[in-house]
Order: sequence, then C-alpha cells, then structure tokens
Amino acid sequence: MSANLPHARLFVVALGWLAFAPLAVADPAPFMMRAVVAGRLLEGQPLEWSPTRVLLLGRDGALHDFAAAEAKEAKRTADAFAPYTTLQMQAQLREEFGAGWDATATAHFVVVHPAGPWSAWAERLEGLFGNFTRYMQVRGMRLSKPPAPLAAIVFRNQQQYYQYAAASGSPLQPGTMGHYDPSTNRIYLFDAGRGGADWASTADTIIHEATHQAAFNTGVHTRFAEQPRWLVEGLAMMFESPGVWNPGPTPQRVARINRERLQRFRRTAEGRSPQWIAALVASDTAFAGDVLTSYAEAWTLTFYLSETQPQLYSQYLQRAAARPLFGNYPTTERVGDFTRVFGGDWAQLAAALEQFVGELP
Repeated sequence: MSANLPHARLFVVALGWLAFAPLAVADPAPFMMRAVVAGRLLEGQPLEWSPTRVLLLGRDGALHDFAAAEAKEAKRTADAFAPYTTLQMQAQLREEFGAGWDATATAHFVVVHPAGPWSAWAERLEGLFGNFTRYMQVRGMRLSKPPAPLAAIVFRNQQQYYQYAAASGSPLQPGTMGHYDPSTNRIYLFDAGRGGADWASTADTIIHEATHQAAFNTGVHTRFAEQPRWLVEGLAMMFESPGVWNPGPTPQRVARINRERLQRFRRTAEGRSPQWIAALVASDTAFAGDVLTSYAEAWTLTFYLSETQPQLYSQYLQRAAARPLFGNYPTTERVGDFTRVFGGDWAQLAAALEQFVGELP
C-alpha cells in the first residue's frame, strides 16, 4: 500500500460527494476548495478530478495540475468559484515579486512592473483588451467575462525577462519578445523603451500575446480543451495589424491586412497543395514543417473568413471553444465542425479565397 494513500483518501473525503464520483468528471465541481500542495496553499474550483489527479482553477486564474495524493489539509471553502478581487490580486502579486516592483490595476488587468514609468503598460493593455472585445462583438461573438483579473508581468529589460523565465524552469528561445502562458494565465513581456510611448520594436509580439490572453479568457477560445492551432494563431496574427487592434473612426480593409503574412502567402503560392485548407483544418501537423508558411496560411484563412463571413466565423469559434474539458480534438471532429459551418466544398472555398487574396492591394 502506498504511503500517500491516506492523503488521497483525505482529499476525496474532503470533497464530500466526490468520493462517489467516477474516475474522471466532465463538469467543473459546483464549489471551491483549498489544499496545501507541495508546501503551497492553493484555492480554487476543481475542473476535473479522479482518485489520482486534480486540475484546479485557482482564484487568480491559474491552472494547477497535481496528484490527489499531494493534497493535504483539503477542505471545501465555498459553494461557487470566487476569483480574487483586483485588490487581492494586487496584494498577491506585490508579495510574489517583492521590493522594487509595483502592481497597477485597471478594469480588467493587474500589471506587475518595476516601480516608475512602467505603469503606463496597464492602460496600454487595457486598451488592447477593449479593442479586442469590440472587434469580436461587432462580428457576432458572444463573449464571457474573464474568470479572474488578467495578470501581466512587465520586466525592465530583455535580460531580466530571460532570467526570470530561466529561474522559473521555462527557458526562452533566443529572440523571444514576450509570451502568454496558458497555465499561469499571464502575459510576460519586457519594455524596450522604459515605459515610454514608443513600443514599436515589440508591438507585434505584445499585441499577438495580448490577443491570446484576451481570447482564452472571454470564451473566444478555451484554455481547457485542445484548440486548432491555425485558429488560435490566425486570430492573434490578424490583430497584429493596426487597422484591427487600433481601428480609426472609418476603418478600411487595407489597414487590416497583415502585410508580412500576406506577402509570405503569395510568395509560396506555387508550391501550395490544392488541399491546403483541408489539411490545415484537419490537424496541426503543418506547423511541424515550414512554420512561417503555415502561419501565413493560418492568417490568410482567418482573415478571409473574418472579412467575408464574420457571423459564420464567430459561430465556428464558439463551436471549437465548446469542446469537452481537457479533451483532444481528433481530425474527424475538426473537419466535421468546420464543414457544418462553412460547407464541405474545399475546392470552392479555396477558389473563393484565392480570388479574395488576388484582389487585396
């Protein structure tokens, strides 16, 4: 008998009726719990559990994955999930990062940054979030409220950003300018301009990652089930264009074009398979090969659908986001979901898309 078994029993008993639950549960628990895991106090809502494993949505929006046997002093704390308030989140983050750091709050964000002019990032990210939600709502997307205040960590410079990632056990690839971590639900980035208004050198990356965070926290995508990579990356690349993330009073399509992705798509046209759309929809394997071309194709398909069939595009996003918790997304279901919304005539879709691309300036 395992020495950890009493702790596993304690955890299950502490959750009451979960002692009689099946091996894995598809719906989130209708309550909140607290437990000490590896010396750290965690509190949140169990999204999935079994006698051996627990996936817990923390009050800060982070996802915790741990063995049931690791949970000690487990107890039920509330009848429904209650995220941290903005003030609680500020206090938590100030304690985590310590002296020399501050935490600035907006309507949706708590942004950790070095004390001083870096506080400008809070309103900057809030503005990007507002533009994202307006863009999606205009196109018929039903958005949900983020489950907790959104956290962003702004480092003083690139060196500090890389050092933090390495110390956290997630070293970065050379050239990384920022990233969104679905597990912590945080954006991590660095400031190349000491908090000033000129952030052009990292703007594309920051907007791309901020779009990921906004999409995964408003129901456009789900963090808790597999999502098609072309769909996730295509949307984020679409927002890199100024005409999308910062539209003027009379936005024009030309301002919404991602020139870098369009040029790549056009340059690689000669070697493209007639079945490229079907292949992109069916699986993520294309991204294991020529990544830049796959990204260009993902942007092109996303831009075409969003510009020409915005209501259907929103329906498809919602269908993908409604996948069962922590489930895979097999090829047959990916293709089935896409064709139910857009039809199954791949040749006609490719022809219409090629005509659309050919008419872009």
